[in-house]
Amino acid sequence: MLFRPFCLTTILSLFLFAIGCDVPTPPNPVPTSSGFSPEGGPVHFGSEASVEIVKGIDSAWAEMDMERLATFFSDTAKFDWYDGKSYDGVDAFIGRIMEDTLDNEWDFRWAYAIDANIEEPGDWVHAGFDVRATKNEEAVEHAWYQEWYYIEDGKVSYWYNMKAIRQD
Repeated sequence: MLFRPFCLTTILSLFLFAIGCDVPTPPNPVPTSSGFSPEGGPVHFGSEASVEIVKGIDSAWAEMDMERLATFFSDTAKFDWYDGKSYDGVDAFIGRIMEDTLDNEWDFRWAYAIDANIEEPGDWVHAGFDVRATKNEEAVEHAWYQEWYYIEDGKVSYWYNMKAIRQD
């Protein structure tokens, strides 16, 4: 009989010790930032609303609805293309799109928003596209495009892209 109370006392003591210990936990166990930005601070996830704007741009572009496409950009938006050409204003940007002589089909592969400075408004959205271009129904090139959109107050004020030719 001595054994049973001893076991019960031991188990109860261990239980009280375990719940009575103050085990330190990190102040924020879920990381809120990762990496660093050109501004020198940490990078945080941006808003889903900014990603939705980029999805809208993609939809309008795919449908060649240039009027709707224009609604996603600020009046003073700037655009830098992978080939080194720059354009001021959405009309110039749309002009560049319309000058393209290739037929492009693409898969919108990813998009995510980051906030380089949570003290100020604005998100960057990074998007990736797998693009196949043809001319007169003949394959011309296969490329990855990466695009960056700076979005503030629901409008893109800066856009640039990069292009990498893929070998099939």
